[in-house]
Amino acid sequence: MPGYYPAYLDIKEKKCLVVGGGEVAERKVGLLIRCSAKVSVVSPDLTPGLEKLNSNGGIDYVKDEFKEDYLFDVFLAIGATDKKEINERIYREAKKRNILVNVVDSPELCNFIVPSVVERGDLIISISTCGKSPALSKKIREELEDRYGIEYAKFLNLMGDMRKRISLQIADKDKREDIYKRLVCSDISDLIRNGDDEAVKNRVDEIMTEDR
Repeated sequence: MPGYYPAYLDIKEKKCLVVGGGEVAERKVGLLIRCSAKVSVVSPDLTPGLEKLNSNGGIDYVKDEFKEDYLFDVFLAIGATDKKEINERIYREAKKRNILVNVVDSPELCNFIVPSVVERGDLIISISTCGKSPALSKKIREELEDRYGIEYAKFLNLMGDMRKRISLQIADKDKREDIYKRLVCSDISDLIRNGDDEAVKNRVDEIMTEDR
């Protein structure tokens, strides 16, 4: 039985706090920003990358040590400092307020963990070992990165467009499902990878007109 309930969170426009200003904190901030969160960073110092984000208005920066007040109205908090006592306090105070909290490299100080992720546009593949082996998560992620290239981002966009088209043109649910299956099981992703747009269009048209 897994120790964690797998889920994807919608954090768009939600207030997220990162405590720490080092390279690890920068990576965490980057992912939160890509998910359109409102990110606040509390730390005495920042990496050059975080400094740039602050100067561009990408984050709200507070030059300070962590204080409980900084958790006000926060949806999600991440502890990324190199001080054990501060990380423990972040976890304790966030938990008290029922805030989602993750302390980097400390599964015992988390009520959620961040999986290793392969991103191909809107295709997101997550790998988790429930905190038991980050090295294994990394190995599997690298294997998946080789298996699923950037063509899958384009293929997923195509499938999104096709879903709208098929819903409008075909009323029968079973026929729609059959076409979806044939599209995803076809060689379209290979054709996209090869840059053969004309062949992609022809294959889609061929699948759409089969048995009609």
